[in-house]
Amino acid sequence: MKPLLLQLAWSLIFLLSLGIFNSTQAQTISPPLQAHIDSLFLTWNSTKTPGTVIAVIRDGQVLYQRAYGMANIKKKEPLTTNHSFWIASMAKQFTAMSIALLEEQGKLCASDDIRKYLPELPDLGETVRIEHLIHHTSGLRDGFTLVGLTFKGEKQYTNANVLAAMTRQNNLNFKPGERYEYLNGGYVLLAEIVARVSGMSFPEFTEQTIFRPLGMNHSRFYGNFKETIPGLVKGYGVNYKKGKVRYRQSEFQGNTVGSSGLVTTLADLIKWNENFYQNKLGKGSPTLITKILTPGTLNNGQVSRYAYGLEVAPYKEYLATSHSGSDPGYKAEMVRFPEQKVTVIGLANTDDMYSLTPNLLHVGESVIQNKVIPEIAGFNGLPNKDLSKLTGIYLNSANNQELAIITHENEKLFSATSFNGYKAPLTALAPQVYQNQGLKEYELRFISSEDGQVNTLQQTPIREDGFLLQKVAPQELTIAQLKTYAGKYYSSELKKTYHLVVRKEKLGLLLYKVVFIPFQPIEGNRFLADLIGNNTLVFSSNTAGIPTGFTFNRTAITNLQFIRKK
Repeated sequence: MKPLLLQLAWSLIFLLSLGIFNSTQAQTISPPLQAHIDSLFLTWNSTKTPGTVIAVIRDGQVLYQRAYGMANIKKKEPLTTNHSFWIASMAKQFTAMSIALLEEQGKLCASDDIRKYLPELPDLGETVRIEHLIHHTSGLRDGFTLVGLTFKGEKQYTNANVLAAMTRQNNLNFKPGERYEYLNGGYVLLAEIVARVSGMSFPEFTEQTIFRPLGMNHSRFYGNFKETIPGLVKGYGVNYKKGKVRYRQSEFQGNTVGSSGLVTTLADLIKWNENFYQNKLGKGSPTLITKILTPGTLNNGQVSRYAYGLEVAPYKEYLATSHSGSDPGYKAEMVRFPEQKVTVIGLANTDDMYSLTPNLLHVGESVIQNKVIPEIAGFNGLPNKDLSKLTGIYLNSANNQELAIITHENEKLFSATSFNGYKAPLTALAPQVYQNQGLKEYELRFISSEDGQVNTLQQTPIREDGFLLQKVAPQELTIAQLKTYAGKYYSSELKKTYHLVVRKEKLGLLLYKVVFIPFQPIEGNRFLADLIGNNTLVFSSNTAGIPTGFTFNRTAITNLQFIRKK
């Protein structure tokens, strides 16, 4: 965060800590702005689709709230603003608040070594502290991903299994505090720490210390969908068949709290929003709010954008706090502009609502300015003469994780994050500068070298720090060459053997003797694989050139070792 923005953030935190909360006369928003908000969710205003509920709050007053779409498509039950929703990762702010409350009680310290409370975790040569888990800077591998890589199904996503998987890791992704890397499993560890320190279950602790004091009577960490949850809407996934959208009921099959697992309502979240301006939790001190709005600091002194379960970062000229959530069948977001005391909440019963966060940010900006904000105009200058020089495979060589596959068709560029991933159409903002069309979630800037070749791509997500991707060359290997990689490889961390075989002139992973996941070879003795996103296998070989193992890399997993079995 730039110094000026950091100074602004601290000044806002100070104002909030004073408990300043204006009680004004009834407010509303103009009919044109209401119509504009409705237009953003027009697709979901149907009896044949799931939908969303939204609320716009300013100075503690609800200016606008509305429901779009159906709570249960089969039963033709419309959504209402009183329905309950699973909010997925948006729950993390309540987990982080639980840690802050325990620290206020003097029962723990954010700088404590996590092994003080979780001694079963291995000593990996570096001290991982509670604050590292809070700010996603621990360097630990993600427990959910480790469980998922055993291919035993989503039902295995439980707190116990995530903790067990994280106790088996024998290396860190990076030194704690070195960089930010989002880690769902870290918040499972935080929930376990809360339970062990408080002597209560995590759901019980949050009920007694957060929900009950704030009157959030319809909020609870259920963790799963096994019991009947009052007022809960049906969640829906989506299938695309012959250009048509087909919705199917979908919900998280695991059982987890801390990283997710919270069910709540629009009205309860409005009460939660009010507490940021006038704290009623713990000792009622404004310093508690100051703490949870303070971003972490990396080892090099750089301020991160992640505080206590909340992203704190600029959106255009405004500072905003937010945290989205997405699990099968549900999406959620709560965007707060603290200086203007404007908050926009959106809860959806479909995981297909990819535009939720950008739309809520846009609504917030429009409410602040009290007018409809026009869309950013596209680039009107001369187009790039040769789009083919921009196309190719771009990989983050620093961690072998992030990938962008740039293609072009009919004089238009597309970007995908894996070989079988959705090809997002790109809109030109300037020469060699593009944004994903519609969602506007990130910017892509193609960088030319002195000889005019484009080999570097800078990707900057909305309200996040960017990263560099380098163009890598695909490789063509003969069947004989591919067969040298075929064999069985074992990971002691996963307690799992991967069987690599050659089929239809492709090396790939064979699962359960039936499912074949093909690999794409690239330079550097590496292969790319699409397993719900990009995965990069980096092979090592002996002096004879025979592969002896590989490291597996994907989001929140770096250099997971597999050794070839004899």
